[in-house]
Amino acid sequence: MSSSEIALICVCVVLAVVIFAWIGTFVRQKRKDKDKKVGDYVVIDGVRYTKDETVVNDDGEAKLSLKKGDIMLERGKEYKVGKDLLPGKYTVLTADENSESVSMRIGGLVKDYKHFTSVMLTEGDTISAVSGNVILR
Repeated sequence: MSSSEIALICVCVVLAVVIFAWIGTFVRQKRKDKDKKVGDYVVIDGVRYTKDETVVNDDGEAKLSLKKGDIMLERGKEYKVGKDLLPGKYTVLTADENSESVSMRIGGLVKDYKHFTSVMLTEGDTISAVSGNVILR
């Protein structure tokens, strides 16, 4: 065998290894993305994207029971976005069915949020429930 034939065989072997590694990485990433689907949202690159924002059932009644993927914010406890919960869009649900709104501190500012209000949380924000427990969906 000449040296050019040996070089050609080596290049083909290296090319085959690179192609198999690329295919393996692609399959592993697809499996990883599939495992990140939880409940009604998907996590893509560390950000939470809601698929279904329905918080009312077919009869028009509020679905306040905790579902998989819901986050319960305890009154007075501070949570850090990026550490305790993922950045993204959440729907605020008051845990007390008699309350129409709840006060929450997001990024140092206290504001009154009505039931079913959407909030956008970004990386590094701090959030805490001031007046009562809150469910983030």
